[in-house]
Amino acid sequence: MKILITTDSSCDLTNKMLEERNIKKIPINITLGLNEYSDGVNITPNDIFEYVKINRKLPKTSALSEDQYFKFFKENLKSCDKIIHIGLSSKLSTQYNQSLQAAAAFDGKVVIIDSKSLSTGVGLLVLAASDMVIAGKGLDEIVETITARVPSVQASFIIQSTEYLYRGGRCSGIAMLGANLLKIKPRIQLVDGAMIPNGRPRGKMLPVLKEYVDNVLNEYNTPDPTRAFITHSTLEPEIVQEIVEYVKSKNIFKDVYETIAGATITSHCGKGTLGLLYINDGTQQG
Repeated sequence: MKILITTDSSCDLTNKMLEERNIKKIPINITLGLNEYSDGVNITPNDIFEYVKINRKLPKTSALSEDQYFKFFKENLKSCDKIIHIGLSSKLSTQYNQSLQAAAAFDGKVVIIDSKSLSTGVGLLVLAASDMVIAGKGLDEIVETITARVPSVQASFIIQSTEYLYRGGRCSGIAMLGANLLKIKPRIQLVDGAMIPNGRPRGKMLPVLKEYVDNVLNEYNTPDPTRAFITHSTLEPEIVQEIVEYVKSKNIFKDVYETIAGATITSHCGKGTLGLLYINDGTQQG
């Protein structure tokens, strides 16, 4: 049986990673004014930064429709027997329900897993599922194992500026002003598929990020050592590189990957956000 892993563009995996493993991705819709784009196809984070700078309002991300998913699954089933699709958290988008409805038309050939995550939190589950496909595991075992790993995904971020949170209605003008004056860099944590505030570190970005890495590794201290991601929305390269090396210096993970957040994630977090993401179930994984 040939099993194909699919995902959506919120996964923030590089094209190289996807192509090497034959993972198929459906792009999420991004709207700038009257124009609609496809994430990762004809829009970049820089396009979003420029749009917000000029128009002083955020782009809109719209959930993929049932029909879009139906066409995507139908096309990819031409080259496989079964599809396992892992996408954006059901608590962050209606896409999960749309994908379920589309999958119902294929008589069990398409299985949907709710990542309850975003960005490379989704990507970590996608890669873990791909690992199992490469290892020759069966459909039921893959679905059961990946579903069980969902609650263990550690996905969190430090946000350099609260501008996009403010423009998106996620914090007040007073809170934004206070954050700027006090140099607060909010920490956002994914908990059961939803984003919640989880700390208000203060100071310059680099020391805040190093403290954040230490805190995360201390709080989520049973990591699967296979891989971790440093995912950011075009933060200064020298800061990113130092954080990547800092995580590598812990000698916990076999691979530490740097990825840049795509248009979907950037639309909500803005420029300069950075997160450390990994699956925190190392005890179960041996």
